[in-house]
Amino acid sequence: MRPFFAGILLHVKWFTDPRPHPTQYGLLLSGPVIAAFLVAIGAAGVAYLIQHHVPEPKAIRSLERYAKTGPLALRIALGVALIAAAAANWLFVPSLVLGQDSVGLALRGVETACGLLLLAGLFTRYAAILLAVLGIVAMVPFSIESILEQVHILGIAIFLFIAGPGPVSLDVRRHADRAIEHRKAPEAAITLLRIAMGFGIAYGALTEKLLDPPLAQALLDQSPFLNVLRPLGVSDPVFIWLAGMTELVVGVVILSGQITRPVMAIGFALFTVTLVVFGLPELIGHLPYYGIMFTLFIAPDADSWHVQGALRRAA
Repeated sequence: MRPFFAGILLHVKWFTDPRPHPTQYGLLLSGPVIAAFLVAIGAAGVAYLIQHHVPEPKAIRSLERYAKTGPLALRIALGVALIAAAAANWLFVPSLVLGQDSVGLALRGVETACGLLLLAGLFTRYAAILLAVLGIVAMVPFSIESILEQVHILGIAIFLFIAGPGPVSLDVRRHADRAIEHRKAPEAAITLLRIAMGFGIAYGALTEKLLDPPLAQALLDQSPFLNVLRPLGVSDPVFIWLAGMTELVVGVVILSGQITRPVMAIGFALFTVTLVVFGLPELIGHLPYYGIMFTLFIAPDADSWHVQGALRRAA
């Protein structure tokens, strides 16, 4: 039940106007938030014990031989998401609506260009740099907080810059598909991708729930059925804390680098559940996450020579 209600409130700002409900960073030292962090740290400790005492099935570990598909999956997921978001007049996600002025049109044009280049695997590293710059520039019309909530996109950009576009790309013809030639490159690409995803989920748990209960409450007032635990006597404030705490646990465990594959499988279930409720906007916003989950499920680390070789070699 917990994964379900965490997923159902995963991105509150996509469907509720956050402007009347600013994040209350003063709540960081409040009892409920500290308790949520303690639970998350405890969960990371349990994950560590599982990681080091429960052997992973060889059949699952053998998926690492397909690590070379990671860059392609990330490019397709992010490229389609950027193009679809631009078509809907969003910057990355439904909560960042672009204006019709020159700034909005310019951001939309750059977003479209990044999506097309990534999808084709053409000038991939330049597109990754441009995407990172786009996020920085977008902090002006939007906010630092709203862009930090999309840090997983930066994680994909960094991964593609380090690992290259992969063998199925137009960059192959330019001989620009190889990874950066450094023995730590595969490890850096995967680690930074995982950290970006974990931080983004944990930060969203804070800014949309634990540090802003009124925002989550506004969504529940708008759609009361989202509190699936209400028939069991769970009030909205408790439900919001449980959802935020669960999401924080997922983010912190991802950051810890423990049991990454099981967490990616759980994450897939969380993100898929919300599609039933919120439909196409949710799918577009979550596409980059799907690319990350696929990549990290196949290659959660760079310890294997399969992964290292796949993220180093050319087509």
